[in-house]
Amino acid sequence: MTFYIGCAVWAHDDWAGNFFPPGTPTNARLSSYTRRLTCVELNSSFYAMPQVLTVKKWADETPDTFRFSPKFPKTITHTAQLKDVDTQARTFVGTMRLLGPRLGPLMLQLPPSFSPKRIPFLASFLENLPSGVQVSVEVRHLDFFTPDGEAELHDCLNAFGAGRAILDSRPSHETDSAEADDRQGRKPKVPLVTDPLQKFAVVRYVSSPVAEENTPYWDEWAPRVATWIDEGRDIYFFVHCAVEVHSPQFARTFYERVRALRPVLPPLPWDETDQPPVENLTQLPLF
Repeated sequence: MTFYIGCAVWAHDDWAGNFFPPGTPTNARLSSYTRRLTCVELNSSFYAMPQVLTVKKWADETPDTFRFSPKFPKTITHTAQLKDVDTQARTFVGTMRLLGPRLGPLMLQLPPSFSPKRIPFLASFLENLPSGVQVSVEVRHLDFFTPDGEAELHDCLNAFGAGRAILDSRPSHETDSAEADDRQGRKPKVPLVTDPLQKFAVVRYVSSPVAEENTPYWDEWAPRVATWIDEGRDIYFFVHCAVEVHSPQFARTFYERVRALRPVLPPLPWDETDQPPVENLTQLPLF
C-alpha cells in the first residue's frame, strides 16, 4: 500500500515564490515539485503525445518513489473514441514505460458522448493493450451511472483488471466563491461513485477555491482513504482547483488529515523540505 498525493500539473506560474521557492528556474520546477508532493496527473499527455527524449528527461529528474499518472491522448479517447487505435495506444504505452517505476496508472478519460452502447470498443481497447500496465477509466455519460450501465461497465473493467477513476466535482459546483470562474463548468457534474474496483484507486478531487468549503468533503474522504489503506490499496489522489494557486496546499492539507487517521503513513517530502538546513541545527538551543 502507498498513498500518493499530487495535483493535475507540476508547474504553474502562480506557484512561483510560494509552492516553488523564490528564484526557482522554470526548468527546475519538476524536481522542486517532487521534493514536496509524490505524484502528478500528467494532463499534458491528453493534448499531445510526449516525445521519447522528454519522457526520459522526466525520469532523470524524479526519484523512483515519485509517480506519474498519464492521460491517454485525446486523439485516442475523444477523436477516435477508442476505435482502430491499437497501434497508437501501444506507442503511447511504450513511451510512458520509459518512466520505469515512476509510471502509475494510465488514465483513460472518455468523453460525455461515449455511452454504454460503445462498451464493445472499450473492451477491445483494454484487451489489446500491452500487458503489465494499470489503467483507470473515467466515464462521463450519465447512463453509466444507472444500475444497468454501471453493472455493464464494471463487468468490462473487471474482465481486464482496469479500475474506475473516481471524480468528485461536487465542491467546485457548490461553492459560492467569487474566485471561481467559468473554468469550473468544464468539469462534469456526475454522481459520485466511490468503488475503484481494483487494488489501486485513482481519485480526481475538484476542490472549492475556499479552504473551509472543502472541510465537509475532506471529512468524508479522509476515512474512506484510510479504509482503502487498511485494504492494502495503492491510492493516487489528485487535487484540482479552478484557482490553481490553492491546489498544492489543499493536497498537503488532505494528506495530513489522512495521516492523522493512519500515522503509519510517512511524512510528505514537503515536510522534510521545510525543515531547517542541517548546518543550522547546531546553532539551535539544546533545551
